[in-house]
Amino acid sequence: MRTPFFMASVVILFLAGLMAWLYRGLLMSLMVRILASSVPNAAKRHGLRIHFGAHQGGWTKFALQANLGKVLSQVLDRPVEATAYSRFGGFNLNHVYSDFMNPDSPYYQAWLGAYVVFDDEQRRAFAFDQAGGFVPWEVTAVLEADQRLVFASTGCPHRFPDGNAVRLRGELAADQREQHGLTWWRITGEADTWSAYHHGTNPRGSRVRSRVYGVVPASATHDVDDFHPLRYKGEFWMRYFPEYEATCAKFYICPYYSSRNGTEVTKGERIVAECRQLLESITFDAK
Repeated sequence: MRTPFFMASVVILFLAGLMAWLYRGLLMSLMVRILASSVPNAAKRHGLRIHFGAHQGGWTKFALQANLGKVLSQVLDRPVEATAYSRFGGFNLNHVYSDFMNPDSPYYQAWLGAYVVFDDEQRRAFAFDQAGGFVPWEVTAVLEADQRLVFASTGCPHRFPDGNAVRLRGELAADQREQHGLTWWRITGEADTWSAYHHGTNPRGSRVRSRVYGVVPASATHDVDDFHPLRYKGEFWMRYFPEYEATCAKFYICPYYSSRNGTEVTKGERIVAECRQLLESITFDAK
């Protein structure tokens, strides 16, 4: 005879299974991000911590960590140690994919993040010259490396004729700003690239890492094509910390693109004020 305890256990297991199924996109993403955070990286080896401050808005609460140095070394054609921490639009109950992959969301293809590039034998104060000014092409190299990581995980097939995933639009603009008693270079600009959006699991991508953003069902009817063109616009705040022997940066980028009927989509503008507020709360310190 089945006891009340047995029946209650069955109901609890059923509800737990149902919740796991409904939130499968979030759970898979969280599992991959936790796994990525357990892997040693340059920031951990050097005892440098990156803090995002209080969580707010529609971003993932748990940052995605990545070995930026591996790809940045390929872009620079020399070895370098670097780590990237990123947040993107999170999940909700109605979707098995994140708002990063949801063209109906203002968080679509938007990033909030930070990175650190450490000194090495060949280069001190990455992205800065001897006079303390910023070096534009090295700033672009980090954006290129970061986007290559995204393309590798999602299997985006597009590249520009020079083989790059990013192409700068015009010149970068820069000015110096004071924040919490520190002087930062604030760098703004725009770049062309392609969206990571696509239906299903792309066989050209990483089957594990692609789950970070969730999987858009084949039946989804968004008004964009897979891997469609977009341009990014945003801010990078950069500073060299001699005590850490590293260049630290924090950034946000939001996309602009055209729908299938040619209408420009600018949903990302809704979160610019939020991005700037959150950017101020990102800090770096040594253990």
